[in-house]
Amino acid sequence: MSVPREHTENLDDEVHVVLIGDSTLDNGRYLNLAQGDLSVEKQLTSICMDRGWDMTVLAQDGSMLEDVKERQVPLIPEGATHIVLSASGNDLLSLLNQMVLANFTFSSMYGTIGIGLNEVAEKYRALLQQLKSHGCHLAVCTVYRPNFNHLFFKSLASLSLGLHNSRIQKICEDLDCSVIDFANMFDSDEDFANPLELSTRGGSKVVENVAAFVTDNPLSRLSRHRRDQQFLGDDTAYLPDSMTSWGVPMRCCATRSQGRKTYASKAISKNLLTPDEALARSQLAPATAFSQAQGGWRDRSNETLHT
Repeated sequence: MSVPREHTENLDDEVHVVLIGDSTLDNGRYLNLAQGDLSVEKQLTSICMDRGWDMTVLAQDGSMLEDVKERQVPLIPEGATHIVLSASGNDLLSLLNQMVLANFTFSSMYGTIGIGLNEVAEKYRALLQQLKSHGCHLAVCTVYRPNFNHLFFKSLASLSLGLHNSRIQKICEDLDCSVIDFANMFDSDEDFANPLELSTRGGSKVVENVAAFVTDNPLSRLSRHRRDQQFLGDDTAYLPDSMTSWGVPMRCCATRSQGRKTYASKAISKNLLTPDEALARSQLAPATAFSQAQGGWRDRSNETLHT
């Protein structure tokens, strides 16, 4: 959906925030909207309307990296200025399902934690390179640890996510992207609506950090970035006219965008948590087949899960 501006108050009047990814940004299906719970989308809508920002939500519950690349990225509006990506959690969940089916044999765990995570990281890098070509401010979210009850699943998630998130951080450093560090933001059961999905409270933390990212990266900096840098996949991708006669690059890390930051605030805005019956109403798109198949993981009794 796209949220129109209502008014502006000495703020950039062309800001257009785009959310792409999975249920972290499309969590309305798992909340009690009738009781006033607010999804990430609805909470960010409130901020955007207040600050005069446009917003387009392309994120869809159940999406994997390939879905984001094929179904969401092509729909990014031409006027987008800030893109927030939260994806790959479902790719990791798919790997976990494979291990469950294989009864956690050594070969299945090696294939998942070794080969599988590496393949996901490669897809992630390719997606970010594609997104960088849009010339927008880009914030990438790490993957939070599910709120599993089972000690084994908790330990496995911590190990796998630690490896995966360190790769996300490295890719973001290479490609000069900001990071919203979900891995270090959710520290309470109240942040979760179920073991996989965020509650209104958890979503409030997401929205506060997204708003901080947008505020820290004004359009003036974006236009300079578009004019001077265009798309540089990494520090070795210099254009010929950026070299001196000695073959030494004129660009260095000091001339790259200075807006890259890591956001991990745990602040909760009380006004975002206030039930608003009108704002909470939502028409949800059908769940993806992959999302529907993960119902067992959302059950708090997943200690006895058998796939």
